[in-house]
This record gives sequence, structure tokens and C-alpha cells, in this order.
Amino acid sequence: MSADTNNFRELDDDPITGLLLRGEASTVLEAEEMYLEHCMPEVLRLLESPLSDTELGQHPLMVLFRVHGSRGWEDSLL
Repeated sequence: MSADTNNFRELDDDPITGLLLRGEASTVLEAEEMYLEHCMPEVLRLLESPLSDTELGQHPLMVLFRVHGSRGWEDSLL
């Protein structure tokens, strides 16, 4: 299997790319936000896994959460 085929499969498996290719999102930021809104079952699965804190922190999904940050103070419950 060629490197190009492997790269295509990785893109095909990526949920962010899927949202863009299907036209469900028009920007990468919009696709990432849509994905993060619906991935809580995956987050829970990761938190219950035997991954170390370091491995968990390096997981692409957790990195994406950190990049997007948390809600602003105006959205907080306080």
C-alpha cells in the first residue's frame, strides 16, 4: 500500500475532515466545534481507559479540547 493511500485513509477516518467533506461544516473551526459537541462518549471512554495522565493529555481529542479552551466567564454558571 502506498503512502498516499495510507494518508487518504487517515483523512477518511478523521471526523473533522468528514464533516467538511460532507458539507456539514464550512470551516475547520466549525467542524471542530461540531465534533467536540458530540464526542463526550469518546471522552468518557478515554477517561476510563488505562492511559496515564501524560498519554491522556497527548491524545488528539484531549489536545483539541485544550486548543478550544473552556467557555468564557459570561457562559459560566457562577
